[in-house]
Amino acid sequence: MTKSPGSHSRGRHARPPSAFAIRWNRLIASVRGSRRRRLAAAGTAAAAVAAVATAGVLALPGGAEPAPRAAAVRSAAASPSTHESLAAAGDPDEITDAVPYFETKDPDGKVVKHVTDVRRSGSFVRVYTDLGEEDENSKPALDLCKWTTQFLEDGGDDEPRVFVHGKSDDNGSVVLANKQSDKDDCEVPETR
Repeated sequence: MTKSPGSHSRGRHARPPSAFAIRWNRLIASVRGSRRRRLAAAGTAAAAVAAVATAGVLALPGGAEPAPRAAAVRSAAASPSTHESLAAAGDPDEITDAVPYFETKDPDGKVVKHVTDVRRSGSFVRVYTDLGEEDENSKPALDLCKWTTQFLEDGGDDEPRVFVHGKSDDNGSVVLANKQSDKDDCEVPETR
């Protein structure tokens, strides 16, 4: 007696089917048996094909052009200040013009070389440096605080708020200098 190719035994050392394969085969068998399930499967397949086709059309150039009114509203949106020009794909919180401004104040680069990042954090500007925790109220930290304050005022900020951060082994970024109000002179009070 000859068996059909599909019904041959898998052999003694063949791996058993996976749980996924077993569930899949049961699902297919149940769909084959019920007219209602076949219709539901056909509807699901049609919806999936429609979704893929829609995504393909939208991905084509010109497939999803904005309405002229929406383009006009976007072009009328407020642009960032002159000191906060951003790269098209850049970090929106990063202030890219700050370090070049600092370099005009520090032509020798003795202070600017410590700056690792300048970014906006809510209404504050944070200047991150490689200075240590022991550099609290140091000349480089105070200079960076004052220069950042001037940078913000030149850009139209009426109430500049600045934090200059240094690195600490156990505390993340410590504050080395800050200006939290108009009366503040950038020095941080003694905390020890």
